[in-house]
Amino acid sequence: MLNISTGVIPRAQKVVIYGSEGVGKTTLAASFPNPLIIDTEGGTAHMDVRRVDKPQSWDELIAIVGEVAATKGICKTLVIDTADWAEQLAVAHVCAKYKQNSIESFGYGKGYTYLSEEFSRLFSALDKVVAAGIHVVVTAHAKMRKFELPDEMGAYDRWEMKLSKQVAPLLKEWCDILLFLNYQTDTVTTESKSQKAQGGKRVMYTS
Repeated sequence: MLNISTGVIPRAQKVVIYGSEGVGKTTLAASFPNPLIIDTEGGTAHMDVRRVDKPQSWDELIAIVGEVAATKGICKTLVIDTADWAEQLAVAHVCAKYKQNSIESFGYGKGYTYLSEEFSRLFSALDKVVAAGIHVVVTAHAKMRKFELPDEMGAYDRWEMKLSKQVAPLLKEWCDILLFLNYQTDTVTTESKSQKAQGGKRVMYTS
């Protein structure tokens, strides 16, 4: 028989925060309940937070995540800061495993296929953290990338995660909440009737 239920099923949340350099991704992540930060790039040196020192390898990162999932009461939120630096560890791991000089050396996109498989290992480990009742927050840098619509003329720039085109969609699909942080820029008219950009206010986009 089918066991059909209704209503919200409470569980820990999977959150991804990405944005431009210095906009406050790590600070926002550190404001989550009782966070423990896996500092993959050394970006928390100026912050008074609980952290795990920078992992020296991809396997070490996976092991740290597994230990957090297995250690009751260690934290309420696990933060990986950042996904793009974690991806560099994964790339180094894949290249060493298959004895290649770079991820491009595999040919025919095979290197990126292996990279996606490695990130699936990380997602599986993080899912165990969520199953243990611990929120997971992953931060990522953003960069401008030219985007072309196949059925329309012209192109435009848009912000995207500073990750490979294979890993970024996996991260977006994995999370429950995707947040983009940026500086809001307004156009103002000067006394000479010219237009100029003005701003600096930080904003969070949810869609």
